[in-house]
Amino acid sequence: MCAAPRPVHAQPAEPAGTPDSSRGPAPAVDEAKLRELVDREVARILTERATKEAADRAAREAAEREAAAVEDTGEIQGTSGFMDTRLAFTFTNENMLVKPGETLPSVPGWRFGTPSSLGVLFFDGYDTRYSGFETLSHAVMYRDYRSGHLQVEGALVVRIDDLSETRLGLSDDGSYLTISDWKDPSHKDPTRIGLTAFPVSSDRFRLGYSYRLSWGGSPEYTQSPSSNPSSNSSVPGLKLQLDTTRTYAFLGAKSATLVDPRTGVDRSALAVLGGAGIDPVPMLRLEANGGYFDRGYNPLAGYQRDKVRLFGGSVQASIHRGMPLRSSLDYQLYKFHGEAVSDLFAPERYPGGLAWLAQSEFTVIGQTLADPASPGQTTVQSGKAGDLNVRVKLDRLRLRLDLSYRDLGFLLHSLPSLPIGEQLPAGYSATADYFGAIGLDRNWDDWLTLGLIAGVEKPATLTSPQGIPGFAPDGMGPTTAVIRSNNVDTQIALLAPGADAPRQYAVKATAKVDFARIFSTLVELFYSYDRTGEHVAPPCAGPCTPSFVAGSAHQLGLNATLQARF
Repeated sequence: MCAAPRPVHAQPAEPAGTPDSSRGPAPAVDEAKLRELVDREVARILTERATKEAADRAAREAAEREAAAVEDTGEIQGTSGFMDTRLAFTFTNENMLVKPGETLPSVPGWRFGTPSSLGVLFFDGYDTRYSGFETLSHAVMYRDYRSGHLQVEGALVVRIDDLSETRLGLSDDGSYLTISDWKDPSHKDPTRIGLTAFPVSSDRFRLGYSYRLSWGGSPEYTQSPSSNPSSNSSVPGLKLQLDTTRTYAFLGAKSATLVDPRTGVDRSALAVLGGAGIDPVPMLRLEANGGYFDRGYNPLAGYQRDKVRLFGGSVQASIHRGMPLRSSLDYQLYKFHGEAVSDLFAPERYPGGLAWLAQSEFTVIGQTLADPASPGQTTVQSGKAGDLNVRVKLDRLRLRLDLSYRDLGFLLHSLPSLPIGEQLPAGYSATADYFGAIGLDRNWDDWLTLGLIAGVEKPATLTSPQGIPGFAPDGMGPTTAVIRSNNVDTQIALLAPGADAPRQYAVKATAKVDFARIFSTLVELFYSYDRTGEHVAPPCAGPCTPSFVAGSAHQLGLNATLQARF
Protein backbone atom coordinates (compact mmCIF):
# COMPACT_ATOMS: atom_id res chain seq x y z
CA MET A 1 0.00 0.00 0.00
CA CYS A 2 1.28 3.46 -0.91
CA ALA A 3 0.47 6.52 1.11
CA ALA A 4 -0.61 9.53 -0.90
CA PRO A 5 1.57 12.59 -0.22
CA ARG A 6 -0.02 15.32 1.89
CA PRO A 7 0.29 19.01 1.04
CA VAL A 8 2.79 20.99 3.12
CA HIS A 9 1.78 24.56 3.91
CA ALA A 10 4.24 27.36 4.56
CA GLN A 11 1.74 28.92 6.97
CA PRO A 12 -0.76 27.23 9.36
CA ALA A 13 -4.08 26.55 7.66
CA GLU A 14 -7.17 28.41 8.75
CA PRO A 15 -9.26 26.47 11.28
CA ALA A 16 -12.28 24.82 9.74
CA GLY A 17 -15.32 27.01 9.82
CA THR A 18 -13.35 30.23 10.35
CA PRO A 19 -14.75 32.92 8.09
CA ASP A 20 -12.38 34.93 5.92
CA SER A 21 -13.26 38.50 6.74
CA SER A 22 -10.95 39.79 3.97
CA ARG A 23 -13.02 38.17 1.19
CA GLY A 24 -16.06 39.83 -0.30
CA PRO A 25 -19.38 38.18 -0.99
CA ALA A 26 -19.24 35.18 -3.37
CA PRO A 27 -19.99 36.16 -6.97
CA ALA A 28 -23.37 35.19 -8.35
CA VAL A 29 -23.39 32.09 -10.56
CA ASP A 30 -24.09 32.79 -14.25
CA GLU A 31 -26.61 30.03 -14.92
CA ALA A 32 -26.58 30.54 -18.70
CA LYS A 33 -22.82 30.17 -18.87
CA LEU A 34 -22.92 27.16 -16.55
CA ARG A 35 -25.60 25.54 -18.71
CA GLU A 36 -23.50 26.22 -21.84
CA LEU A 37 -20.44 24.61 -20.24
CA VAL A 38 -22.45 21.57 -19.20
CA ASP A 39 -24.02 21.20 -22.67
CA ARG A 40 -20.61 21.50 -24.33
CA GLU A 41 -19.11 18.85 -22.05
CA VAL A 42 -22.05 16.52 -22.63
CA ALA A 43 -21.71 17.01 -26.41
CA ARG A 44 -17.99 16.23 -26.20
CA ILE A 45 -18.63 13.07 -24.23
CA LEU A 46 -21.34 11.92 -26.65
CA THR A 47 -19.10 12.64 -29.64
CA GLU A 48 -16.21 10.68 -28.15
CA ARG A 49 -18.55 7.83 -27.29
CA ALA A 50 -20.00 7.76 -30.83
CA THR A 51 -16.49 7.84 -32.32
CA LYS A 52 -15.37 4.97 -30.10
CA GLU A 53 -18.47 2.93 -30.90
CA ALA A 54 -17.93 3.50 -34.63
CA ALA A 55 -14.28 2.45 -34.34
CA ASP A 56 -15.21 -0.63 -32.29
CA ARG A 57 -17.91 -1.55 -34.82
CA ALA A 58 -15.48 -1.16 -37.73
CA ALA A 59 -12.87 -3.29 -35.93
CA ARG A 60 -15.48 -5.93 -35.15
CA GLU A 61 -16.69 -6.04 -38.76
CA ALA A 62 -13.09 -6.29 -40.00
CA ALA A 63 -12.39 -9.12 -37.57
CA GLU A 64 -15.53 -10.94 -38.68
CA ARG A 65 -14.57 -10.57 -42.34
CA GLU A 66 -11.04 -11.79 -41.60
CA ALA A 67 -12.37 -14.75 -39.67
CA ALA A 68 -14.72 -15.59 -42.50
CA ALA A 69 -11.92 -15.17 -45.02
CA VAL A 70 -9.60 -17.68 -43.39
CA GLU A 71 -12.32 -20.18 -42.61
CA ASP A 72 -11.33 -23.49 -44.19
CA THR A 73 -14.60 -25.07 -45.24
CA GLY A 74 -13.58 -26.71 -48.49
CA GLU A 75 -16.62 -25.04 -50.03
CA ILE A 76 -16.96 -22.34 -52.67
CA GLN A 77 -17.44 -18.94 -51.03
CA GLY A 78 -17.80 -15.38 -52.23
CA THR A 79 -20.70 -13.70 -53.91
CA SER A 80 -21.61 -11.30 -56.70
CA GLY A 81 -22.66 -7.70 -56.64
CA PHE A 82 -21.64 -4.12 -57.24
CA MET A 83 -18.66 -2.48 -55.57
CA ASP A 84 -16.41 0.55 -56.01
CA THR A 85 -19.53 2.52 -56.87
CA ARG A 86 -19.07 6.26 -57.21
CA LEU A 87 -21.97 8.68 -57.61
CA ALA A 88 -21.12 12.32 -58.21
CA PHE A 89 -23.52 15.21 -58.79
CA THR A 90 -21.48 18.31 -59.60
CA PHE A 91 -22.36 21.96 -60.12
CA THR A 92 -19.45 23.41 -62.04
CA ASN A 93 -17.99 26.30 -63.96
CA GLU A 94 -14.36 25.73 -64.95
CA ASN A 95 -13.75 29.44 -65.57
CA MET A 96 -16.13 32.17 -64.45
CA LEU A 97 -14.01 34.81 -66.21
CA VAL A 98 -14.65 33.74 -69.82
CA LYS A 99 -17.49 33.10 -72.21
CA PRO A 100 -18.12 29.92 -74.23
CA GLY A 101 -15.66 29.59 -77.11
CA GLU A 102 -12.93 31.71 -75.52
CA THR A 103 -10.83 28.82 -74.20
CA LEU A 104 -9.51 25.43 -75.30
CA PRO A 105 -11.47 23.35 -74.47
CA SER A 106 -14.49 25.65 -74.42
CA VAL A 107 -16.18 26.37 -71.08
CA PRO A 108 -20.00 26.12 -71.50
CA GLY A 109 -20.69 28.07 -68.28
CA TRP A 110 -22.60 27.20 -65.10
CA ARG A 111 -24.09 23.72 -65.35
CA PHE A 112 -24.64 20.35 -63.73
CA GLY A 113 -22.26 17.68 -65.01
CA THR A 114 -18.70 16.43 -65.06
CA PRO A 115 -16.01 19.13 -65.25
CA SER A 116 -13.77 19.15 -68.31
CA SER A 117 -9.99 18.93 -68.15
CA LEU A 118 -9.90 22.63 -67.20
CA GLY A 119 -11.71 21.78 -63.96
CA VAL A 120 -8.97 19.35 -62.88
CA LEU A 121 -5.63 20.97 -62.04
CA PHE A 122 -2.23 19.43 -62.67
CA PHE A 123 -1.75 18.38 -59.03
CA ASP A 124 -5.16 16.65 -58.74
CA GLY A 125 -5.55 12.87 -58.87
CA TYR A 126 -1.82 12.22 -58.75
CA ASP A 127 -2.10 8.55 -57.82
CA THR A 128 -5.24 7.52 -59.71
CA ARG A 129 -6.65 7.45 -63.21
CA TYR A 130 -9.87 9.11 -62.04
CA SER A 131 -10.65 12.80 -61.52
CA GLY A 132 -13.07 12.17 -58.63
CA PHE A 133 -16.09 13.56 -60.51
CA GLU A 134 -17.07 10.33 -62.29
CA THR A 135 -20.25 8.35 -61.84
CA LEU A 136 -19.38 4.68 -62.30
CA SER A 137 -19.59 1.25 -60.73
CA HIS A 138 -18.11 -2.23 -60.98
CA ALA A 139 -20.09 -5.44 -61.31
CA VAL A 140 -17.99 -8.11 -59.61
CA MET A 141 -18.71 -11.85 -59.69
CA TYR A 142 -16.24 -13.22 -57.12
CA ARG A 143 -15.63 -16.78 -55.90
CA ASP A 144 -13.10 -18.13 -53.41
CA TYR A 145 -12.09 -21.70 -52.50
CA ARG A 146 -9.85 -22.56 -49.53
CA SER A 147 -8.61 -25.90 -48.35
CA GLY A 148 -5.49 -26.23 -46.23
CA HIS A 149 -2.64 -24.36 -47.86
CA LEU A 150 -4.53 -23.93 -51.12
CA GLN A 151 -6.57 -20.88 -52.08
CA VAL A 152 -8.16 -20.36 -55.48
CA GLU A 153 -9.90 -17.11 -56.41
CA GLY A 154 -11.62 -15.79 -59.48
CA ALA A 155 -13.49 -12.61 -60.32
CA LEU A 156 -15.19 -11.21 -63.40
CA VAL A 157 -14.86 -7.42 -63.07
CA VAL A 158 -16.92 -5.21 -65.40
CA ARG A 159 -16.56 -1.44 -65.17
CA ILE A 160 -19.73 0.54 -65.90
CA ASP A 161 -18.99 4.13 -66.88
CA ASP A 162 -19.48 6.73 -69.63
CA LEU A 163 -23.09 6.93 -68.50
CA SER A 164 -25.66 8.99 -70.35
CA GLU A 165 -29.41 8.79 -70.88
CA THR A 166 -28.91 6.68 -74.00
CA ARG A 167 -25.49 5.07 -73.57
CA LEU A 168 -23.77 2.72 -71.15
CA GLY A 169 -20.04 1.98 -71.34
CA LEU A 170 -18.89 -1.51 -70.35
CA SER A 171 -15.27 -2.64 -70.14
CA ASP A 172 -13.15 -5.18 -68.33
CA ASP A 173 -11.35 -3.74 -65.30
CA GLY A 174 -9.02 -6.52 -64.27
CA SER A 175 -10.90 -9.83 -64.26
CA TYR A 176 -8.56 -12.46 -62.83
CA LEU A 177 -7.90 -16.02 -61.69
CA THR A 178 -5.49 -16.57 -58.78
CA ILE A 179 -4.03 -19.78 -57.37
CA SER A 180 -2.10 -19.40 -54.10
CA ASP A 181 -0.14 -21.78 -51.91
CA TRP A 182 0.05 -20.33 -48.37
CA LYS A 183 2.71 -21.33 -45.85
CA ASP A 184 0.19 -20.84 -43.04
CA PRO A 185 -3.36 -22.11 -43.74
CA SER A 186 -4.76 -19.44 -41.40
CA HIS A 187 -3.04 -16.71 -43.50
CA LYS A 188 -1.57 -15.05 -40.41
CA ASP A 189 1.85 -15.53 -41.99
CA PRO A 190 1.81 -13.63 -45.32
CA THR A 191 4.27 -16.03 -46.96
CA ARG A 192 2.78 -17.50 -50.13
CA ILE A 193 3.41 -18.09 -53.81
CA GLY A 194 0.62 -17.12 -56.16
CA LEU A 195 -0.15 -17.23 -59.87
CA THR A 196 -2.56 -14.60 -61.21
CA ALA A 197 -3.96 -14.72 -64.73
CA PHE A 198 -5.70 -11.76 -66.38
CA PRO A 199 -7.79 -13.23 -69.22
CA VAL A 200 -8.89 -9.89 -70.74
CA SER A 201 -7.10 -6.81 -69.38
CA SER A 202 -3.84 -6.77 -67.45
CA ASP A 203 -3.75 -2.96 -67.16
CA ARG A 204 -3.72 -3.20 -63.34
CA PHE A 205 -0.39 -5.04 -63.70
CA ARG A 206 1.98 -2.11 -64.32
CA LEU A 207 5.57 -1.06 -63.78
CA GLY A 208 6.59 2.01 -61.81
CA TYR A 209 4.86 3.00 -58.59
CA SER A 210 2.98 6.33 -58.54
CA TYR A 211 0.16 6.04 -61.06
CA ARG A 212 1.17 9.30 -62.76
CA LEU A 213 4.60 7.79 -63.48
CA SER A 214 3.52 4.19 -64.13
CA TRP A 215 4.20 2.48 -67.45
CA GLY A 216 3.87 -0.96 -69.02
CA GLY A 217 0.06 -0.95 -68.92
CA SER A 218 -2.35 -1.68 -71.75
CA PRO A 219 -1.63 1.65 -73.56
CA GLU A 220 1.72 0.22 -74.65
CA TYR A 221 -0.36 -1.87 -77.06
CA THR A 222 -3.72 -0.12 -77.44
CA GLN A 223 -1.92 3.14 -78.41
CA SER A 224 0.68 1.42 -80.56
CA PRO A 225 0.67 2.62 -84.21
CA SER A 226 0.39 -1.07 -85.18
CA SER A 227 -2.80 -1.62 -83.18
CA ASN A 228 -5.93 -2.56 -85.09
CA PRO A 229 -8.93 -0.56 -83.80
CA SER A 230 -11.37 -2.99 -85.43
CA SER A 231 -9.88 -6.05 -83.71
CA ASN A 232 -9.95 -7.23 -80.13
CA SER A 233 -7.77 -4.74 -78.24
CA SER A 234 -7.49 -6.80 -75.06
CA VAL A 235 -4.08 -7.28 -73.44
CA PRO A 236 -4.13 -10.49 -71.33
CA GLY A 237 -1.35 -11.17 -68.86
CA LEU A 238 0.11 -13.51 -66.27
CA LYS A 239 1.89 -12.80 -62.97
CA LEU A 240 3.78 -15.18 -60.66
CA GLN A 241 4.58 -13.65 -57.27
CA LEU A 242 6.30 -14.74 -54.05
CA ASP A 243 5.43 -12.87 -50.84
CA THR A 244 7.18 -13.21 -47.50
CA THR A 245 7.12 -11.19 -44.29
CA ARG A 246 9.75 -8.70 -45.50
CA THR A 247 10.17 -9.34 -49.24
CA TYR A 248 8.32 -9.93 -52.46
CA ALA A 249 9.31 -10.80 -56.02
CA PHE A 250 7.34 -11.27 -59.22
CA LEU A 251 7.74 -12.32 -62.83
CA GLY A 252 5.07 -11.79 -65.46
CA ALA A 253 4.18 -11.66 -69.13
CA LYS A 254 1.66 -9.96 -71.42
CA SER A 255 0.60 -10.40 -75.01
CA ALA A 256 -1.31 -8.48 -77.66
CA THR A 257 -2.29 -8.88 -81.30
CA LEU A 258 -0.96 -6.17 -83.62
CA VAL A 259 -1.08 -5.59 -87.38
CA ASP A 260 2.01 -6.28 -89.44
CA PRO A 261 2.16 -3.16 -91.71
CA ARG A 262 3.95 -5.13 -94.41
CA THR A 263 1.20 -7.73 -94.89
CA GLY A 264 -1.84 -6.39 -93.03
CA VAL A 265 -1.94 -9.68 -91.08
CA ASP A 266 -2.30 -9.84 -87.30
CA ARG A 267 0.82 -10.92 -85.42
CA SER A 268 1.43 -11.55 -81.74
CA ALA A 269 3.55 -9.27 -79.57
CA LEU A 270 4.89 -10.29 -76.17
CA ALA A 271 6.14 -8.53 -73.05
CA VAL A 272 8.11 -9.69 -70.00
CA LEU A 273 7.93 -7.93 -66.60
CA GLY A 274 9.69 -8.51 -63.29
CA GLY A 275 10.38 -6.86 -59.97
CA ALA A 276 11.15 -7.26 -56.28
CA GLY A 277 11.02 -5.41 -52.98
CA ILE A 278 12.53 -5.75 -49.52
CA ASP A 279 12.08 -4.16 -46.09
CA PRO A 280 15.63 -4.10 -44.64
CA VAL A 281 14.20 -2.51 -41.49
CA PRO A 282 10.54 -2.00 -40.51
CA MET A 283 10.48 1.67 -41.57
CA LEU A 284 12.28 1.27 -44.94
CA ARG A 285 11.29 -0.40 -48.20
CA LEU A 286 13.44 -0.66 -51.34
CA GLU A 287 11.85 -1.74 -54.64
CA ALA A 288 12.77 -2.20 -58.28
CA ASN A 289 10.95 -3.43 -61.37
CA GLY A 290 11.39 -3.41 -65.12
CA GLY A 291 10.31 -4.96 -68.38
CA TYR A 292 10.67 -5.47 -72.12
CA PHE A 293 7.78 -4.88 -74.58
CA ASP A 294 7.60 -5.87 -78.22
CA ARG A 295 5.27 -3.19 -79.65
CA GLY A 296 5.09 -4.52 -83.19
CA TYR A 297 6.57 -3.25 -86.43
CA ASN A 298 7.15 0.43 -87.13
CA PRO A 299 4.52 1.54 -89.70
CA LEU A 300 6.71 4.29 -91.21
CA ALA A 301 7.74 3.73 -94.82
CA GLY A 302 11.29 2.41 -94.97
CA TYR A 303 11.17 1.08 -91.41
CA GLN A 304 8.43 -1.56 -91.59
CA ARG A 305 10.92 -4.38 -91.12
CA ASP A 306 12.02 -2.87 -87.78
CA LYS A 307 10.22 -3.44 -84.52
CA VAL A 308 9.44 -0.84 -81.90
CA ARG A 309 10.88 -2.23 -78.68
CA LEU A 310 10.28 -0.62 -75.29
CA PHE A 311 12.42 -1.49 -72.26
CA GLY A 312 13.41 0.08 -68.97
CA GLY A 313 13.35 -0.03 -65.19
CA SER A 314 12.00 1.78 -62.14
CA VAL A 315 13.28 1.99 -58.56
CA GLN A 316 11.62 3.35 -55.44
CA ALA A 317 12.66 3.98 -51.85
CA SER A 318 10.05 4.48 -49.12
CA ILE A 319 10.55 5.50 -45.53
CA HIS A 320 7.68 5.81 -43.08
CA ARG A 321 6.70 5.95 -39.45
CA GLY A 322 3.19 5.53 -38.10
CA MET A 323 1.73 5.64 -41.63
CA PRO A 324 1.34 2.66 -44.00
CA LEU A 325 2.96 2.58 -47.43
CA ARG A 326 0.74 3.93 -50.21
CA SER A 327 -0.21 2.22 -53.44
CA SER A 328 -2.77 3.29 -56.02
CA LEU A 329 -6.25 1.78 -55.76
CA ASP A 330 -6.03 1.28 -59.51
CA TYR A 331 -3.50 -1.54 -58.98
CA GLN A 332 -5.67 -3.56 -56.58
CA LEU A 333 -7.71 -6.63 -57.46
CA TYR A 334 -11.42 -6.59 -56.59
CA LYS A 335 -12.77 -9.10 -54.09
CA PHE A 336 -16.47 -9.06 -53.23
CA HIS A 337 -17.61 -10.67 -49.99
CA GLY A 338 -21.02 -9.00 -49.80
CA GLU A 339 -19.86 -6.31 -47.39
CA ALA A 340 -22.22 -3.37 -46.95
CA VAL A 341 -19.48 -0.78 -47.50
CA SER A 342 -16.31 -1.47 -49.47
CA ASP A 343 -13.01 -1.14 -47.62
CA LEU A 344 -11.71 0.76 -50.67
CA PHE A 345 -13.23 3.94 -49.27
CA ALA A 346 -12.52 3.59 -45.56
CA PRO A 347 -12.75 7.01 -43.86
CA GLU A 348 -9.54 8.77 -42.95
CA ARG A 349 -8.33 7.86 -39.45
CA TYR A 350 -6.86 10.43 -37.06
CA PRO A 351 -5.34 8.43 -34.17
CA GLY A 352 -3.38 11.43 -32.89
CA GLY A 353 0.32 12.09 -32.73
CA LEU A 354 2.82 12.40 -35.56
CA ALA A 355 2.96 10.04 -38.55
CA TRP A 356 4.76 10.49 -41.86
CA LEU A 357 5.66 8.85 -45.14
CA ALA A 358 8.17 9.75 -47.87
CA GLN A 359 8.42 7.91 -51.20
CA SER A 360 10.68 8.65 -54.15
CA GLU A 361 11.00 6.84 -57.47
CA PHE A 362 13.00 7.13 -60.65
CA THR A 363 12.37 5.55 -64.05
CA VAL A 364 14.54 5.22 -67.16
CA ILE A 365 13.14 3.76 -70.38
CA GLY A 366 14.42 3.29 -73.92
CA GLN A 367 12.57 2.69 -77.20
CA THR A 368 13.81 1.79 -80.68
CA LEU A 369 12.50 4.29 -83.22
CA ALA A 370 13.31 5.47 -86.71
CA ASP A 371 16.45 7.59 -86.90
CA PRO A 372 15.68 10.66 -89.07
CA ALA A 373 19.39 11.42 -89.34
CA SER A 374 20.14 7.98 -90.86
CA PRO A 375 17.40 6.82 -93.26
CA GLY A 376 16.61 3.14 -92.88
CA GLN A 377 18.34 2.93 -89.49
CA THR A 378 16.88 2.85 -85.98
CA THR A 379 18.07 4.38 -82.76
CA VAL A 380 17.12 4.28 -79.09
CA GLN A 381 15.23 7.25 -77.67
CA SER A 382 15.42 7.46 -73.89
CA GLY A 383 12.90 8.78 -71.42
CA LYS A 384 13.22 9.65 -67.77
CA ALA A 385 10.79 10.38 -64.94
CA GLY A 386 10.98 10.76 -61.17
CA ASP A 387 9.06 12.08 -58.22
CA LEU A 388 9.04 12.70 -54.48
CA ASN A 389 5.86 12.32 -52.44
CA VAL A 390 5.68 13.26 -48.76
CA ARG A 391 2.69 12.83 -46.45
CA VAL A 392 2.64 14.06 -42.83
CA LYS A 393 -0.16 13.74 -40.29
CA LEU A 394 -0.08 15.57 -36.96
CA ASP A 395 -3.21 14.96 -34.92
CA ARG A 396 -5.88 16.30 -37.31
CA LEU A 397 -3.54 18.23 -39.58
CA ARG A 398 -2.34 16.72 -42.87
CA LEU A 399 0.49 18.00 -45.06
CA ARG A 400 1.30 16.82 -48.60
CA LEU A 401 4.20 17.56 -50.90
CA ASP A 402 4.48 16.33 -54.49
CA LEU A 403 7.42 16.97 -56.80
CA SER A 404 7.42 15.42 -60.28
CA TYR A 405 9.65 15.36 -63.37
CA ARG A 406 8.90 13.75 -66.76
CA ASP A 407 10.86 14.44 -69.91
CA LEU A 408 9.29 14.38 -73.34
CA GLY A 409 10.68 10.95 -74.18
CA PHE A 410 8.74 9.50 -71.25
CA LEU A 411 5.56 11.54 -71.81
CA LEU A 412 5.28 10.48 -75.46
CA HIS A 413 6.55 6.92 -75.25
CA SER A 414 3.11 5.33 -75.74
CA LEU A 415 2.37 7.20 -79.03
CA PRO A 416 5.38 6.61 -79.60
CA SER A 417 7.20 9.97 -79.85
CA LEU A 418 6.53 12.92 -82.18
CA PRO A 419 6.59 12.66 -85.13
CA ILE A 420 5.04 9.25 -84.41
CA GLY A 421 7.50 6.40 -84.80
CA GLU A 422 10.57 8.67 -85.06
CA GLN A 423 13.20 9.85 -82.66
CA LEU A 424 12.88 13.57 -81.97
CA PRO A 425 14.73 15.14 -84.93
CA ALA A 426 17.93 17.07 -84.27
CA GLY A 427 16.30 20.29 -85.41
CA TYR A 428 13.57 20.00 -82.75
CA SER A 429 13.97 21.36 -79.23
CA ALA A 430 12.15 19.80 -76.28
CA THR A 431 11.59 20.75 -72.67
CA ALA A 432 10.46 18.50 -69.82
CA ASP A 433 7.33 18.66 -67.68
CA TYR A 434 7.87 19.31 -63.99
CA PHE A 435 5.72 20.53 -61.15
CA GLY A 436 5.67 21.01 -57.41
CA ALA A 437 2.64 21.22 -55.12
CA ILE A 438 2.20 21.62 -51.38
CA GLY A 439 -1.06 21.30 -49.48
CA LEU A 440 -2.41 21.46 -45.95
CA ASP A 441 -5.80 20.49 -44.52
CA ARG A 442 -7.42 20.29 -41.09
CA ASN A 443 -10.20 17.98 -39.93
CA TRP A 444 -12.77 18.68 -37.23
CA ASP A 445 -14.71 15.88 -35.52
CA ASP A 446 -14.43 13.48 -38.50
CA TRP A 447 -16.94 15.47 -40.55
CA LEU A 448 -15.47 18.80 -41.71
CA THR A 449 -12.15 19.13 -43.56
CA LEU A 450 -10.81 22.46 -44.82
CA GLY A 451 -7.77 22.53 -47.07
CA LEU A 452 -5.54 24.64 -49.26
CA ILE A 453 -3.11 23.50 -51.96
CA ALA A 454 -0.86 25.50 -54.24
CA GLY A 455 1.48 24.47 -57.03
CA VAL A 456 3.53 25.49 -60.03
CA GLU A 457 4.01 23.56 -63.28
CA LYS A 458 6.26 24.02 -66.28
CA PRO A 459 4.56 22.01 -69.06
CA ALA A 460 6.53 20.03 -71.61
CA THR A 461 7.02 21.61 -75.02
CA LEU A 462 8.19 20.53 -78.46
CA THR A 463 9.38 23.19 -80.92
CA SER A 464 10.07 22.47 -84.57
CA PRO A 465 11.37 24.74 -87.35
CA GLN A 466 8.63 23.70 -89.80
CA GLY A 467 5.41 22.21 -88.41
CA ILE A 468 4.97 18.82 -86.69
CA PRO A 469 3.86 15.94 -88.95
CA GLY A 470 0.40 14.77 -87.95
CA PHE A 471 -0.22 17.72 -85.62
CA ALA A 472 0.73 20.96 -87.41
CA PRO A 473 1.08 21.62 -91.16
CA ASP A 474 4.53 22.19 -92.66
CA GLY A 475 3.53 25.58 -94.01
CA MET A 476 2.95 26.86 -90.50
CA GLY A 477 6.65 27.58 -90.01
CA PRO A 478 8.25 27.45 -86.55
CA THR A 479 5.79 25.61 -84.29
CA THR A 480 5.61 25.03 -80.54
CA ALA A 481 3.31 22.39 -79.09
CA VAL A 482 2.44 22.22 -75.37
CA ILE A 483 2.09 18.64 -74.14
CA ARG A 484 0.35 17.64 -70.92
CA SER A 485 -0.53 14.16 -69.68
CA ASN A 486 -2.12 12.68 -66.56
CA ASN A 487 -1.00 9.21 -67.77
CA VAL A 488 -4.53 8.54 -69.02
CA ASP A 489 -5.07 11.27 -71.62
CA THR A 490 -2.37 13.17 -73.51
CA GLN A 491 -3.36 16.72 -74.47
CA ILE A 492 -1.48 18.55 -77.21
CA ALA A 493 -2.12 22.21 -78.05
CA LEU A 494 -0.37 24.48 -80.55
CA LEU A 495 0.87 27.90 -79.53
CA ALA A 496 0.59 30.93 -81.77
CA PRO A 497 3.81 31.80 -83.66
CA GLY A 498 6.25 33.55 -81.36
CA ALA A 499 4.50 32.46 -78.14
CA ASP A 500 6.24 30.48 -75.44
CA ALA A 501 5.04 28.26 -72.58
CA PRO A 502 5.81 29.86 -69.21
CA ARG A 503 5.00 28.34 -65.84
CA GLN A 504 1.44 27.77 -64.67
CA TYR A 505 0.57 28.81 -61.11
CA ALA A 506 -2.48 27.41 -59.36
CA VAL A 507 -4.11 27.48 -55.92
CA LYS A 508 -7.18 25.64 -54.68
CA ALA A 509 -9.26 25.95 -51.50
CA THR A 510 -11.42 22.98 -50.50
CA ALA A 511 -14.17 22.30 -47.99
CA LYS A 512 -15.44 18.75 -47.47
CA VAL A 513 -18.22 17.52 -45.21
CA ASP A 514 -18.46 13.76 -44.58
CA PHE A 515 -21.73 12.33 -43.30
CA ALA A 516 -23.66 9.08 -43.11
CA ARG A 517 -20.46 7.02 -43.57
CA ILE A 518 -20.41 6.96 -47.39
CA PHE A 519 -21.68 10.41 -48.35
CA SER A 520 -19.82 13.69 -48.65
CA THR A 521 -20.10 17.18 -50.04
CA LEU A 522 -17.03 18.77 -51.59
CA VAL A 523 -16.64 22.39 -52.66
CA GLU A 524 -13.52 23.50 -54.57
CA LEU A 525 -12.67 27.09 -55.48
CA PHE A 526 -9.55 27.39 -57.61
CA TYR A 527 -7.52 29.99 -59.47
CA SER A 528 -4.89 29.42 -62.14
CA TYR A 529 -2.59 31.74 -64.04
CA ASP A 530 -1.38 30.11 -67.25
CA ARG A 531 -0.25 32.18 -70.23
CA THR A 532 -0.23 29.09 -72.45
CA GLY A 533 -4.00 29.50 -72.49
CA GLU A 534 -3.58 32.60 -74.65
CA HIS A 535 -3.72 32.07 -78.43
CA VAL A 536 -3.78 28.27 -78.57
CA ALA A 537 -5.17 25.88 -81.17
CA PRO A 538 -5.97 22.16 -81.28
CA PRO A 539 -3.73 19.91 -83.42
CA CYS A 540 -4.27 20.34 -87.15
CA ALA A 541 -3.14 17.51 -89.43
CA GLY A 542 -2.79 17.72 -93.18
CA PRO A 543 -3.27 20.83 -95.34
CA CYS A 544 -5.14 23.01 -92.88
CA THR A 545 -4.84 26.24 -90.96
CA PRO A 546 -4.80 26.00 -87.14
CA SER A 547 -7.78 27.73 -85.53
CA PHE A 548 -6.33 29.79 -82.69
CA VAL A 549 -8.47 30.76 -79.71
CA ALA A 550 -7.79 34.10 -78.00
CA GLY A 551 -8.02 32.49 -74.58
CA SER A 552 -7.22 33.94 -71.18
CA ALA A 553 -4.32 33.48 -68.79
CA HIS A 554 -6.63 33.85 -65.79
CA GLN A 555 -8.91 31.04 -64.64
CA LEU A 556 -11.29 31.18 -61.70
CA GLY A 557 -13.40 28.06 -61.30
CA LEU A 558 -15.68 26.27 -58.88
CA ASN A 559 -16.77 22.65 -58.43
CA ALA A 560 -19.47 21.75 -55.88
CA THR A 561 -20.06 18.00 -55.63
CA LEU A 562 -22.44 15.76 -53.72
CA GLN A 563 -21.00 12.26 -53.83
CA ALA A 564 -21.40 8.76 -52.48
CA ARG A 565 -18.78 6.00 -52.55
CA PHE A 566 -19.44 2.43 -51.57
